[in-house]
Amino acid sequence: MACSFRDKNTVTFFYLVLVFVSLTYLSIGFFINKSNAKILLAGYNTMSRERRERFDIERYLRHFKTFFIRLSIYPLISWLACVYVLRFENALIVWAIGQNLPFVIFLCKHKQTKYLK
Repeated sequence: MACSFRDKNTVTFFYLVLVFVSLTYLSIGFFINKSNAKILLAGYNTMSRERRERFDIERYLRHFKTFFIRLSIYPLISWLACVYVLRFENALIVWAIGQNLPFVIFLCKHKQTKYLK
């Protein structure tokens, strides 16, 4: 028996994934801080001690935390926009690909900002 995208279980599962993704982004925004950044932040955790001391982690974390807290509403908003315009199957594909867009924007802004003191 083939699984249809219109199957109630599939739709329910997708909405659970949507909530999980949003809560994950929200918890990243709230729980990353200066004391655990040394362990959890990619790039920062591999810096030498000298470079870490020159890196303005407090300023970076302000941008990082704000980004992830705002990002927590993006999956829902982007899903509602996709499903309003497209059929469920197409909306699912566009939504999944579109989840990368905020990270590209974040990386571009991060590259333009100097965090080294």
